[in-house]
Amino acid sequence: MTTLAQPRPGTAPGLMNMVLIGAVVGLLASAAYVALQLLSQGHGAYNGDSRGIFWGLPIVTYDFFLLSSTGLAMLASVWTVFRVDAYRAIARRALWLAVAALAGGVAALFLELGYPLRAVFMIPFSGSTSAPLFWKVWGVIFYGIGLLWMIAAWLRPNQADPPRAAAVLTLVAAVFITFIAGGVYGWMSMRPFWFGGEISLAFLVESLLSAVTFTIIFTHMARGFDVNRFTAAERELFAGRLGGLFAILMVAHAFFVVSRLVSGLYANADGMQVWHYLWNRPLFHLELWVGLGLPIVLTVLPSLRRNLQLQLLAAVIAIVALFAARYDFVIGGQLVPLFKGSWVHGLLEYRPSATEWAVLALAVFLANTVNALGERVLRLDGES
Repeated sequence: MTTLAQPRPGTAPGLMNMVLIGAVVGLLASAAYVALQLLSQGHGAYNGDSRGIFWGLPIVTYDFFLLSSTGLAMLASVWTVFRVDAYRAIARRALWLAVAALAGGVAALFLELGYPLRAVFMIPFSGSTSAPLFWKVWGVIFYGIGLLWMIAAWLRPNQADPPRAAAVLTLVAAVFITFIAGGVYGWMSMRPFWFGGEISLAFLVESLLSAVTFTIIFTHMARGFDVNRFTAAERELFAGRLGGLFAILMVAHAFFVVSRLVSGLYANADGMQVWHYLWNRPLFHLELWVGLGLPIVLTVLPSLRRNLQLQLLAAVIAIVALFAARYDFVIGGQLVPLFKGSWVHGLLEYRPSATEWAVLALAVFLANTVNALGERVLRLDGES
């Protein structure tokens, strides 16, 4: 009687080839549709509102992917900078995922800006040091330099351990970008829904939570969604320290969401009525009770957290809920117009256009294309 051979630890090239093909096809299709709409309609292809909603779904996409990228770089730094050996198993893959997420985020931003190349060249040299976006762009520049340095010196085959200077530069730039990204919203006193010194800390927690969930999801994908292909180091890390970090970050994120929700429902300041609007939406309750509640249950209970399939389920739910929370935050802060008149009654309304959804799809497909290419040509496994 013969027995079926169990898969050995390693990647699943067949699945990754399918992901690459699907991502490239999706990227070409979404890019063609977005280009056609922008060439024929210009910025009118987006459902913005000149009365106050200037940042729509493309900016939500950009923020989400950028902060996911910085979080992934910070997660990789646990090994590259602090040399915590247990995290060596995921450091390379996390760093390349940071590159993939950055590519998707920057693409979404460029498609939202009317003149992206003009902005790229003019903002860094504008001298507008009082503007958070000035410092954010410089942070992204140094972040990109650090990532390119790390790729050249570490991710290519037959390379030694990462250079400490490049790793530190990448980490410092990632933390700086996350702090400034929170400040872009949290320092706007004229937008009570956004305003608060805790926003940068909340962004830090959310970026790290995105990093953990993406690392879990794409490691499973690289292994063909077969836990038998996981290396011993990956299995130990996922069932131990990384799973514990996942639980801590989920609880911290839930604390920020619930505390801001309670204060928003209690407050009577103009602008905070958005919380009552969100509270009366069924989708918001789905985000709360399923998007937050279920991953917390699956990660906080040790017996469930050590089950890698359930951990993957929690990661998928959490990353969708994180994107929904970012949408609520960015759009919700603009629903109350800054300058009211007889032409504005109640809250503004916004629904993303088909072009804006296509920009999101383009960012997702581009990030997956970059990641799948890295799985093919770079050394992303933890072994040296």
